[in-house]
Amino acid sequence: MLDKKFFTSLANKMRKDYVDHIFEKGIDVNGSKFKSYSTKYGIRKRQNKFKRQSASFANTTSPVLTGDLMNDAKPSSTTNSAKIRFAAHGGKINNLAKLGRVLTSDKQPLPTKVISMIDREVEKEIKLKLPKSKRFKFKFGK
Repeated sequence: MLDKKFFTSLANKMRKDYVDHIFEKGIDVNGSKFKSYSTKYGIRKRQNKFKRQSASFANTTSPVLTGDLMNDAKPSSTTNSAKIRFAAHGGKINNLAKLGRVLTSDKQPLPTKVISMIDREVEKEIKLKLPKSKRFKFKFGK
């Protein structure tokens, strides 16, 4: 019923919504704005003092400095699952969590907004794939 094509599409939508929520809007996986940086780091980030820094994120508290982590978020799917994976920069996820910048956790793997989108997409696909229920008449006894 739910096939590889569906999960590939779902993984792409998950990645888009996840990147928008975490990196573009600067909201952690639990729905809170990312806390401020330390004074020294914050000043350097706002002034574009880092090598390879992404200037478009200079005035945000989003976990984006060079854009490598954001661009490393890749959609991945199989015949029965969809996920977002961080292939090269996954270690940064744990380091950011230690600093209070939680991008994912065991208790909250994805933002609630993304989970809701997944629920809607699965429900929509199931309704498309299942035939309309047929009415049956049962006669009991003689």
